[in-house]
Amino acid sequence: GAIYHYKSDGTWELANAGAVATSDGLLAVALGAASDTNGMLLRGMVTIDHDPGAIGDVLYLTATAGDCNATAPSDSGDIVRIIGYQVSHASQGNIWFNPDNAFVEVA
Repeated sequence: GAIYHYKSDGTWELANAGAVATSDGLLAVALGAASDTNGMLLRGMVTIDHDPGAIGDVLYLTATAGDCNATAPSDSGDIVRIIGYQVSHASQGNIWFNPDNAFVEVA
C-alpha cells in the first residue's frame, strides 16, 4: 500500500515529495511485498497503508516516503503532485489512484 517512484535503472523507490528525483515520472502503489511477484498498481482503485484524508479529498504526495494525504506539501523545494482521490471512509484507506503527470516545485 505504499506509493513508489520508478527509477531510470528499472527499480522502484519510495515516492517522496521532498525532491523532484523521487516524485516525477511514473508512480505506482505496491500490491504486496515484492513488485516482481505481487505487482504495482499504475492506476485504479486501491487500499493504501495509511489514513490519507476524508471522502472526496484530493490527495497529494507527501515528504514522508511512500505516503499521501489531503494537504499539499508547502516547504521550499517540495513537489506538489496530485495522485488521486479519497473515495471511502478514511480508516479504510481506499483511494482512486490516478497520478497527474504535472507537478509544481514550491519556491
